Amino acid sequence: MRARGTHIAMVLMAVFCFAGGEELAASGAELNLYSPDFTTNWDYGLNRIYRQMELRGEIPLLDPVSPYTVGDILRALGGTKFEEYAKRAVYPLTERENLFAIWTPGVWCRYRSWTSKTTAFGRMKIGLGGTYKNWSFVGIYRLDSGYYSDPDYYGKRWRRIAGKADQVYIRWGGEKVYFQIGKDYLRIAEGMALSGEKPYERAQFGLSLGKYFSILWFIGELDEYIEVVDTTDVVIYNRYLAGHRGQLKWKNFEAGFTELMLFGGVGRQLEFYYLLPFYALHAEQLNHRWDDNTLWSFDFKVVVPPVRVAFEGIVDDFQIEHECPADREPPEVGFKLAGDVAVLSEPMYMTGSASYEMVMPYTFNQPNPWNRYLYENKPLGAKYGDDYDRFEVGVSFTGDRWWADLGFFRMRRGEGRIDDPWTAPWIDDPNWKVKFPSGVVETTTGFAVGAQGEVFSWRLWKIRGQFICGGSLEYRWIDNFEHREGEKTQRYEAKISFESKLGYCGF
Repeated sequence: MRARGTHIAMVLMAVFCFAGGEELAASGAELNLYSPDFTTNWDYGLNRIYRQMELRGEIPLLDPVSPYTVGDILRALGGTKFEEYAKRAVYPLTERENLFAIWTPGVWCRYRSWTSKTTAFGRMKIGLGGTYKNWSFVGIYRLDSGYYSDPDYYGKRWRRIAGKADQVYIRWGGEKVYFQIGKDYLRIAEGMALSGEKPYERAQFGLSLGKYFSILWFIGELDEYIEVVDTTDVVIYNRYLAGHRGQLKWKNFEAGFTELMLFGGVGRQLEFYYLLPFYALHAEQLNHRWDDNTLWSFDFKVVVPPVRVAFEGIVDDFQIEHECPADREPPEVGFKLAGDVAVLSEPMYMTGSASYEMVMPYTFNQPNPWNRYLYENKPLGAKYGDDYDRFEVGVSFTGDRWWADLGFFRMRRGEGRIDDPWTAPWIDDPNWKVKFPSGVVETTTGFAVGAQGEVFSWRLWKIRGQFICGGSLEYRWIDNFEHREGEKTQRYEAKISFESKLGYCGF
């Protein structure tokens, strides 16, 4: 994050390297609870394996805050049939008291029926990192030609290549506490409030209080909101996101409450009361008369093998009083309910899943456009924004180094969007009622199938490598396409991907 006024000083590291890695230098048993650790967002099936083991009662309940650390994953998978694969997948992030370098060159190809074109994209992550005692640091950058054609990407484009920082942070970790500052991903529960799709700069603090309770606190800076006035003058609004969370885990049950505050304005800085983890953020913004945007999230999870039930509900605004026309504002809420059942555990994991999610119109939006829950023009939380509901059912298969999915879905999407100009028809019309989904509803029914896995791995001196490939197909039948009454269409998209992960440890 940039230093500016009272902004948090973020650690940015210049990164370069050309070697990469695989397999593990330390065994899972050598990674104790107090050792420094890295969060890892290149997945290679590890998060899936982790969740499948939780579902079957093979490990304790997972923390609903992710990405998970390398140490957490290896301790859980140690002694299982997934241990050797996990060591390869997280290498070289396990190096101690030394430096590592990583490079993940890859390519993916896409065919879309509505363009009748096959397009190839190159992508890679490249970076270095290391540890010293309880300190960890990492600087990983992502180059992706897919950014080049993304209309929401506003960074530098050069010869069909574009890129940005991916994970760039420094972290101190102890037995019950950690502190991290820099750029990283963050997902909470079912991802309705924070999906973790994109990393952003922040300071983050976690603390375990006793055996069952823990807290999380973070504050960071998002991208600026830019307003063009009279086609020449540009007004820049600073944007920040603060949040805190308390969660309880007891045996097979977990519950948590998260409060987020998105705030900003022209020349606005970080306020002190948003810097402290125990302030009631919504109450403080009322007392200071700011029109900031509060979001609350409540989540719980119950695992009774072989069944898991998870829920997350969000509240952006809910009117309790009914004293003036503005109090007729409709509820701005959403939720996701998901269930999984383990069908097989040998010779592979086979799991059936179902979920339903919905978000009401106006949710994540606000009269001040800089306070919308968007980051780089994409939702910070629920993937599809607001004014929709979606039902999914599917089955997944997980082997010791491969995984596959088959799913069916039906989605209704109204005309509302998070970035719509704010309107308040309930003020002038006492009989106005919100319609959900709103306007002409686009209905999509479809299926998706995909598979991915490790083809081979290798080791040469201190360089270790892994080769991953995969493919997917999605087919959709759409009614009222793009909200045009009566218009129907069918679309499909096919993808294949190839990626090699190379790592080097021991400078």
